[in-house]
Amino acid sequence: MLTEGQKKLLEDLKNSLGQAVPEAELLEGLYSRTGYHLEVRLIMRGMRRVAREMRARRFYLETITAVDFLEAFELIYFFASYDLEPFRVMTRIRLPKEASAFTLSAIYQEAIWLEREVYDFFGIRFLGHPNLKRILLPDEVDYFPLLKTFGKTRLTEEIDDILC
Repeated sequence: MLTEGQKKLLEDLKNSLGQAVPEAELLEGLYSRTGYHLEVRLIMRGMRRVAREMRARRFYLETITAVDFLEAFELIYFFASYDLEPFRVMTRIRLPKEASAFTLSAIYQEAIWLEREVYDFFGIRFLGHPNLKRILLPDEVDYFPLLKTFGKTRLTEEIDDILC
């Protein structure tokens, strides 16, 4: 059940995001079931406009992850605010496999690290990123381990040869 403050914030966000990103689909979420109060769905564009709107409302960028659907990626961004009332927003953006996303690093500095992690595990490139390189895996690896097409690589075959 939403508090009065959360209800007001939800309505304000739906109005402002509806104006800033008219192509977005805005869906209310039941926090106890979904973990968010509002879901924003986009196809290919509009993410920076959403981020600017969230920044203006004092939300912080909690995390970025992705899902590999074989034919396309879905980038998932979580924004949260604890100013007056706890409130979370999930934004999904569908991205063709060959496309790159725009970085949010000019809006949220924490995006620098989060986008590097997504690149490291999925191979999704972020246009305009100031330092897009691997963050956890060694630079010489030739794979992205969270892709559904991930299988044997030169490095994993070498490891198998050593261990088996």
